[in-house]
Amino acid sequence: MKIAAVSNNSELRHDKQTNTYELIGDPTEGALLVLARKGGIRREHFQQYKLDDLPFDSTIKLRATLIKEDKHKELYVTGAPEKLLERSVSVLTSHGESRLTKKEKEQIQQKISEWSNHSMRIIALAYKKQNTNKIDQEAINDLVFVGITGMIDPPRPDSKEAVKKCKQAGIRVIMVTGDHVNTAVAIAKTTGIIEDIAENEVVALTEQQLLRLDKSEFDKAIRNISVFARLTPRMKLKIAERLQAMGHLIAMTGDGVNDAPALKQADVGISMGIMGTDVARDSSDVVLADDNFATVVNAVEEGRIVFTNSRQTSFFLVTTNIAESVTLLVSILLGLPLPLTATQILWLNLVTDGVTDMALATEHGHGEIMKTSPLQKNEKILNKEVFPFLFINVVLMVGLSLAAFYYYIDDSVEKGRTGVFIIMAFTQLFNVFNLRSIRKSVFEIGLFSNKYINLAISVSVLLLILVTEVPVIAILFNFKSLNIADLIILFTLSSLVLWAGELYKFFIK
Repeated sequence: MKIAAVSNNSELRHDKQTNTYELIGDPTEGALLVLARKGGIRREHFQQYKLDDLPFDSTIKLRATLIKEDKHKELYVTGAPEKLLERSVSVLTSHGESRLTKKEKEQIQQKISEWSNHSMRIIALAYKKQNTNKIDQEAINDLVFVGITGMIDPPRPDSKEAVKKCKQAGIRVIMVTGDHVNTAVAIAKTTGIIEDIAENEVVALTEQQLLRLDKSEFDKAIRNISVFARLTPRMKLKIAERLQAMGHLIAMTGDGVNDAPALKQADVGISMGIMGTDVARDSSDVVLADDNFATVVNAVEEGRIVFTNSRQTSFFLVTTNIAESVTLLVSILLGLPLPLTATQILWLNLVTDGVTDMALATEHGHGEIMKTSPLQKNEKILNKEVFPFLFINVVLMVGLSLAAFYYYIDDSVEKGRTGVFIIMAFTQLFNVFNLRSIRKSVFEIGLFSNKYINLAISVSVLLLILVTEVPVIAILFNFKSLNIADLIILFTLSSLVLWAGELYKFFIK
């Protein structure tokens, strides 16, 4: 407990008003400090005796503190148990120091395996007599092994569900950690990163095992294995670089100085806002305010929804503009007058489209967004999937518009343009329902489930009636009023866009 308290740079701050404690520093060192405090040993009592301190080094996987008490110096060391065992020659027993035998090493290693299999993070503690006033990394050997501590850093309750959502979304979750391989495997099983293990299947590798692989074997390992333990910052960086070289997009999460190189290298570096170090936060692109992996998954889901809405809104605008352009061109080719004036087209683009496309951008996900594969980096807004949809909509919009124009033009050009305008406006409004989802039926997701779209369509219909039926406004736009029966017929014909879209979705499903 004394070693746990002294070889430690964390701090516990007590709030007297709330009688609560706040941990400052590394969580693992903080746990050791709490352990010592519960045993009645306070680090503050030994601060005056400290001569030198070596912070945790991820390469040698230990930290050390040198103190001087009663004219003799002692080096206190904490770190990875296998590393301290390698550097130890003696063991402290109830009878004092004795030679560390092979049998005792095996007993200690057995206990380490037993604890790590139960998801415990194992920290070993050792010491030695020292003559110098400085810590020399090379001289941290011939240690006296004192014991091990086991602590549980349990996954958050929602971690397993978050990992499951990642797998459904085609996102591979890889654990790269400095912990013992058994601890990593146990946590990976708990969170669902490792599932359905076949007999004799290799499910995790350490850095030492990775270093023995050639380039092709290394690439094969990181393609097929999702748990890597006892890694140094250099190996974390190498794994990220090789995955990127294979064409993968990498999102890396981390909280320590050791994670900084990989956070910087990743396409998206994500650091912890609560327990993360300043170096990790500065190296990352995103800082998590709640240090929760599930938040990352939720952000991916929101990002996918935003992209899908951008795609569907763009598709809506493209469909409308192509339909208007084709209608004008066909009319000219047929020798007919222009079916729409410039002000009428402007109204359709700014008012009818302008209100509804913003509402379409507010569409929520429909449950399937995290059950599709990720998009490629070069994915375009308009893709092959939308072309059949676009063709069907454009043909219907153009056909109905030209039919209305041909039918009403015998009365007057203004009446014909009014018919085209109403058809074009209503087909666009029905198309909004189509494009709430390219795959799902609007009746499946709920015809009125998006209040913003319902409001936008209501406003658009009201403005449409005002601009075509109120005489003062209709004159300004060169419209001629239609009777109620004509309006109902045009509205019904315009709805063919919705039914054609529903039929298309049914067949592709």
